[in-house]
Amino acid sequence: MQQFHKMDKLQIAQINKYNVIRCLMRESPINRAAIARRLGLSIPTVMFITETLLNSNFIRSIGKGVSSGGKPPEMLEIVPERFFYIGLDIGRTMIRATAVNAVSRQVACLEEPTNNPAPEKRFVDRIAAIILKIAGRLKTENDRILGAGIAMPGLIEKETGAVLFSPDFGWNNIPLQEWLTAKIPFPVLVENANRALALNEVFLMEGETSHTTFAVNLGYGIGAALVIGEDLYTGASGTSGEIGHITASAQGPVCHCGNRGCLEAVASGAAIAAQGKSVLESRGASKIRELAAGDPENVDAALVFRACELGDKEAARIVNTAAEYIGIGLSMAINVLDPDRLVLCGGLMRNGPFFLEKIKSSIGTHRMRQAGRAVVISTGRGGEYSTANGACRVLSNSLWWNRKLPV
Repeated sequence: MQQFHKMDKLQIAQINKYNVIRCLMRESPINRAAIARRLGLSIPTVMFITETLLNSNFIRSIGKGVSSGGKPPEMLEIVPERFFYIGLDIGRTMIRATAVNAVSRQVACLEEPTNNPAPEKRFVDRIAAIILKIAGRLKTENDRILGAGIAMPGLIEKETGAVLFSPDFGWNNIPLQEWLTAKIPFPVLVENANRALALNEVFLMEGETSHTTFAVNLGYGIGAALVIGEDLYTGASGTSGEIGHITASAQGPVCHCGNRGCLEAVASGAAIAAQGKSVLESRGASKIRELAAGDPENVDAALVFRACELGDKEAARIVNTAAEYIGIGLSMAINVLDPDRLVLCGGLMRNGPFFLEKIKSSIGTHRMRQAGRAVVISTGRGGEYSTANGACRVLSNSLWWNRKLPV
């Protein structure tokens, strides 16, 4: 019984230390008294933990803060260069890589076209080369790189990081995490891209951690993730968030997942581009044809949106239909989940505020009366590297929960 009690105290001490670290990561610079108030810990406990962190060069003192009546407090912060994370966003059209320091500030980035993801082993070799390339830009020892987070579209097996199924890539049962771990001199963690994006968007909400956030990625494909507070909801089998593969139109086109009429098949960036290309088959006048110089290979979703803004009727029909279907899908999510925040991210949301307003209008039409009364709908804040930075966040959270930070 005495041994159990001792172990309990050790666990509590570890948890307290990691909570102090997390507080410092989110709110640096901060003083000891403020940390104690945030976490409900005693001042002596916080002093003991911060002295340990100072002695290991994990944090540093940056001088005195503003006095609120007594002695000016000593301000502490994480040492930014103490360690780094690498994150990759492996999208169907682009691969984006980032490196962030210990305070989550981006210090390096690169991007290149995805091109052909087959054969899989050769493509994984290329991913490994990109990881090592961004690591080289840090000009630091490998033991200061805590790992690489990989954000990948598709169903990911949580225990192994294997890609069970990725419609975007045509992959089935690819042991991505295992293959990369064999090629990289630091840990690798693979997670679904939409979850990585969602975590980063929640992190950017400036400490607002008491919400339920449904983040939707509207890009080449369509996916989503639910974050409760700061924790991902993954579902019983780890496959939650696949809103892109709900049936939006039973008679719609065949989706690359194999089903017919998925939301992704009728309203994603890829679907909008495909519908734009079909316009070129007709002989009528079209801004889509004009902008594409008559070549279907030049048609992407962004071009269809430009044609819509120029008054092209067919482009407007395509864009309006996509917004309508997306609104239907999101109204289902609101009816079922009742989140208080709905964050719309991805390339489609970079085509002007009019598209957001069309989606909101569709949501208002299709959601159940009185459902989602508290939901606030907004666009993402993280930009093009939000998913890559989110992959760093996934890795950071994993190391935090498993007590594997280098302190």
